[in-house]
Amino acid sequence: MAERAHPDLPGFKDKCFGLRKSVYKKNLYKRYRFCNKYIEGKTILDVPCGTGWGTSLLKKAKEIYAVDNSPEAIEYAQNNFKKKNIHYQLGDMSSLRFDDHFFDVVICLEGFEHVPKEVGLKFLDEAVRVLKKEGSLIMTVPVLTDGKHSGNPYHLYEPSIEELRKILSDRFHFTYFETVKGPESQIVYFVGNTK
Repeated sequence: MAERAHPDLPGFKDKCFGLRKSVYKKNLYKRYRFCNKYIEGKTILDVPCGTGWGTSLLKKAKEIYAVDNSPEAIEYAQNNFKKKNIHYQLGDMSSLRFDDHFFDVVICLEGFEHVPKEVGLKFLDEAVRVLKKEGSLIMTVPVLTDGKHSGNPYHLYEPSIEELRKILSDRFHFTYFETVKGPESQIVYFVGNTK
């Protein structure tokens, strides 16, 4: 399985690596708390959902569809993070198997950097297609810091802040765009509405 947040991984456990609190776990919870401000009563797509740990932290959504391309991750999510309003399924972020204008919100938290640029761009086009009019995309994306890659070997494409801003502005009206310090690099927190 590729890099995914998993509660049993040492880096996500508190009191690991000499730290009282895992910085990776702290950032995972921060990302999903950020999403919770925008999703109450809405139909959500979380892609990629990984093991379902983060998806299970989404609160007060009407329905949540969670997609990942790993059969092992989906099986783990279905067995460990069941909720009646979460529907886990196997799928590809560059070709979402949902009807046009189905979702109020699409969430992609630290998934964009794990695919080649062309796949990420296809995902953004798919997000526009499946979002309702004035639907929202919520993303967190690690970006180049001082022009340098984070060094994470699982990150296939880390855009610069300027490049990410341009890519997103071609498809969305910005509601929120902020850069914060993450465990390995700067991370952009983004919310935008379809044009």
